[in-house]
Amino acid sequence: MKLMSAVITVVCLVAVSVPCYALMDKVGTAGALFLKIGMDPRSVAMGEASGAAVGHASAAFANPAGLAGIESRQIYITDTEWIADIRMLGGVYAFPYTNYGVIALSGIAVNYGEMPMVREEEADVIVEYFSPQDIALGISYARTWTDRLMVGGSLKYIDQAIADFHSRGFAFDFGTIYHTGYRSLRLAMATNNFGPDMRFDGTYVDKYYIGTAYVESEKTFGEYDLPLNFRFGLAYDFDLSTAGRLTAALDATHPNDYSERIHLGAEYAWSEMLFLRSGYTFNAEEMGFAGGCGIKLTTSMGVGSVDYAYTDHGVFSGVHRLSLGISF
Repeated sequence: MKLMSAVITVVCLVAVSVPCYALMDKVGTAGALFLKIGMDPRSVAMGEASGAAVGHASAAFANPAGLAGIESRQIYITDTEWIADIRMLGGVYAFPYTNYGVIALSGIAVNYGEMPMVREEEADVIVEYFSPQDIALGISYARTWTDRLMVGGSLKYIDQAIADFHSRGFAFDFGTIYHTGYRSLRLAMATNNFGPDMRFDGTYVDKYYIGTAYVESEKTFGEYDLPLNFRFGLAYDFDLSTAGRLTAALDATHPNDYSERIHLGAEYAWSEMLFLRSGYTFNAEEMGFAGGCGIKLTTSMGVGSVDYAYTDHGVFSGVHRLSLGISF
C-alpha cells in the first residue's frame, strides 16, 4: 500500500511538471548564467546532486522545498572563487514562521573585477574602466504539506549591470520533496529560473554598409532567456553503524541551453560532526569530479558548520568554495 501511494504521488508530480519540461524543449542560449552556478559547497562536492537535500538554508539556491525541514533559525554565507578571477558571494537567512512553514531571505552577488573600455576605432586606447556586476535577491517559502510531502517556492529579483546599462527582471523557483515511506528514500522535483525574458535598457548605434553607403542606426538591445532548468532527484541514507551514515544522491537535470546532465554524489557522516563528500557530473564539457569536506560543532551561539568543496573544470583552473553556517 505504501509503495502504491508513492507511485501515485510521483505520477502526479510528474504530471504537474510536464508543462515546465515542455518549455525547455529548446537548445539555445540563455543569459543571467550566474544563476546556474552552484552556491552550496555541500551539494557541489556531491556533484550538485542537491534536489532532495532537506533541512538546510542552502536549499534556497536549488530546491526551496528542502527549507521545510528547518527547525531553527539559520544563517548561511558562502564564497566561491570562480574561474577567470570572478568572485561570487551568497547568503541565506532562514527561520520557521510559527506553524505555517519556513521563510528564507537569500542573495547572490557576482563581482567580475575591472574591465577596460576602449574606443571602437582604436582598440588599444583605454577610455575608462568599468566593473560588471550581477545580483539576485530572493524570498522563499516552504512548508510540510503532509507528513511526507514538502513544497516550496522562491521569488527572485535579478539585476545585471554592464557599464551604464542594466537588465532587470524576476524569476520563480518551485519544487517538491516526497518521503516515499520506504526507509529513507526521498524523491524530489524542482524548476529553477522560470520567468519572462530580460533585456538591457538603453540603446546602441549599429554601424554598417549598404553597398557603398555608410549607415548608422539606433537600436535597442534584444531579449534573452533566463537559464531555465528542470531537476529530478532522489536520495537515500544508509546507516553503516551507530555513528556512521552514508547518503547517496542522484539528480537528472534538463537546462534550456544544454543537453541533459546526470549528477551523482555521496556523503559520509561520522557522528553528524565530520563529513566527507564526493561526486561527478556527467555530460559536462569542463566539469567532472568534485570533492569536499565539512565539520559541524556545537558552540555557545548555536550549531556552527564549515564546508569546503573543490570542483575540477578541465582546461580552466579548479574552483574552490567555502561556506559558514550557524543554526540557533
